[in-house]
This record gives sequence, structure tokens and C-alpha cells, in this order.
Amino acid sequence: MTNIGNSVKFVDSANDFHKINANETSVSIKDVTVSFKGSKGTFTAIKDINLEIKKGEIVALIGHSGCGKSTLMNTISGMVLPSKGEVIANGNPVKGPGPDRGIVFQNYSLLPWLTVYKNIYEAVDSVFKDKTSTEKHELVEENLKMVNLIQHKDKLPGQLSGGMKQRVAIARAFAINPSILLLDEPFGALDALTKGSMHIELLKLWNLDNRNKTIVMVTHDIEEAIFLSDRVVVMNNGPEATIKKIVDINLPRPRNKKDIAHDPEYIKVHDELLNLLFDKFSIED
Repeated sequence: MTNIGNSVKFVDSANDFHKINANETSVSIKDVTVSFKGSKGTFTAIKDINLEIKKGEIVALIGHSGCGKSTLMNTISGMVLPSKGEVIANGNPVKGPGPDRGIVFQNYSLLPWLTVYKNIYEAVDSVFKDKTSTEKHELVEENLKMVNLIQHKDKLPGQLSGGMKQRVAIARAFAINPSILLLDEPFGALDALTKGSMHIELLKLWNLDNRNKTIVMVTHDIEEAIFLSDRVVVMNNGPEATIKKIVDINLPRPRNKKDIAHDPEYIKVHDELLNLLFDKFSIED
């Protein structure tokens, strides 16, 4: 595996992986509605959502603020339970959070009083009760090396840049080896150059897992969604948000950011997504 420019080159064919996993469902969202009761009555965030996500897919959820993207993703994590309908992950009904579903937030969610190493070790220790101490330490070091942070393992989160903190959060998520990785705007607070680097790091880790890991990502960034995803789920405005359209990203992997920006397929998909979200990109008088 080599990193060339803004792409990641692999000996494997992307199409081969998707053929292998084509019939395996990772996440099934069936007629899901989520409502919250408050002092002003009942607020319905999302309504009658149906979505099938295959094993090894990267799916992006986009839409304007308040359209229920994070709520929908949190029904997969188990942090939000449907008011109606059902979510099935890895063949099991989702009743709450579980180690088969890892999540990375925009704010990193690192424990500030623990070192980089201990932040990851705590997660590994809580999930892998049957592993020996040596095995746990090996797992932590392996994942730190994968995100090129082994030399910073003894630093506290406050001593790291935003990009480095996010790499720690991603390494922690991968260290517990979830089959489903949930990313809630993980790169939203990063500058453009750091964000681009993080995209490459994420795809490297996905490929090291032979693309068997399913990734669901919430983002506001159309270019990010196109570069990373196999499909983009566009949400309608809330309340009672629904799926407006699911757009396939028919760009071969590996993808090079510089090259695909001029690809007719990229331009077509980019324009389609812009049109679907046009009201949020216009300037009112």
C-alpha cells in the first residue's frame, strides 16, 4: 500500500470487495420514526425512514442543520431508540449501544486527564475483557502506529492539534474493532488541509480491514461525502424529516481528489447534490 498524492493505492480491486459484500446487510432501518416529548408537546425529528446499508459500504448522510441526520445515525448507535419501527445491526435488533458499533464525534470526546495511550487503552480494556494485558497493549500500539501517533502516546489531549486529536479518536474507535463505524461530523472543525489528510487516513484504515467495516458518516461537506462514500443519503428538511433521495457515487476506487474534481461523473453528482440542497446554498434578498 502506498500513499500517492491525495489518493491511496492498493493492490486490491474496490469492485471485488463490493461483489463479496453485495448480499450482506450490515444495517437495516425499517419504518423508523423518532419523536421527543417536551414542554411544548411532541416533536418528531425523523419519520418513516427506510434504509439498507451493505457490509463494507461507506454511506454519508447530508442535509441542512436540524434535518435529523445525527438522530438517524444515533438510532444505529443505540443512543436513540425509535418511537416506531426497528433498526437491525449485524442481524440483531438495536436495543442500546454495543461494541459492534463504534462512534467518533466532532469534539473528539477524549478524556483530558488521560494520555493518548491511556485514552485508547481504556476503551480496549472495557471491551476486550478476555484479552491479556499484553494483548491489550499490543492492540493499542498497533492502532497508534496506524495513525502515526506512537511518538505522541504519552501526551495529554490538550497538547495535541485538532487533527491529532481526531486521529486519536479514530484510532480508539478502530482499536475496539467495531464492524460498524459511525462518524458524526468528525472533520467539521478541521482546516481544509488537515481534513484532506484525515480522509486519506480513514480510507487507509478501512482498507487495512479489507473494507469489511461499514461506515456511516454525517457531514455538511458535499465534496467530503462524494470523495469518501459509495452512496449519499440526502435528508429533507425537518421536523418529520424523511429521505429525499439516495445518490450513488459511481467513481472507482482508489480516488484522487485532484483527478476526480475534473471527472464528468464527479461534476454530475456534485451538481445533483447541490440542486437537492439548493435552498441552503442560495442568498436571499
